[in-house]
Amino acid sequence: MNRKIILLVFGMFTLPVVIAVLLNSRWVDWEPGGTRNHGEFVDPVVPLPENDWTSSDGTVVARDDLLDLWQLTHVRRSACDQACMEDLYWLRQTRMAQDRHVPEVGLLLISAEPIDEVRRAEILALSEQFRIIDGAAGAELIEAFPGSESAPLRYIIDPMGNIMMRYPGEADPNGIRRDLHRLLTWTQRD
Repeated sequence: MNRKIILLVFGMFTLPVVIAVLLNSRWVDWEPGGTRNHGEFVDPVVPLPENDWTSSDGTVVARDDLLDLWQLTHVRRSACDQACMEDLYWLRQTRMAQDRHVPEVGLLLISAEPIDEVRRAEILALSEQFRIIDGAAGAELIEAFPGSESAPLRYIIDPMGNIMMRYPGEADPNGIRRDLHRLLTWTQRD
């Protein structure tokens, strides 16, 4: 009986080592799985331009206003239509799903087309946290976003003002939520 127990304990300690050696050997063709993120990392990260932007309604958004928060950003070259409003709704929901981290997340809309007063009021009714950069300032700022030539995209901007993740227009909002949750969890600040 004692011999069986000794062999069992010995096996419990040596088996993981043997498996690890085999998985790293030339005899077993195994590689660890890929990343768990749903978006595409912008590599290298792109810093936001060092200036302030004046929206079509005269509101000034300073670069410093965007720092110290993770910014969920919707970028579009066309006018903000109903599909745009739906995307903004899901960005707001993604922000609200962050529970205790909600104060660490900002919302940003960048549009190359000017947004009229009615649509601007609808956007701010979704959430007063939205910062809107539109018109000529928006068109200029969009050029800093990699891959923004295509359809509307969503980005995550880190608290230091770097554009660091990109999502296509058809990306699942739950994937954005999960990625943002991981970023907020692993980068907790004092």
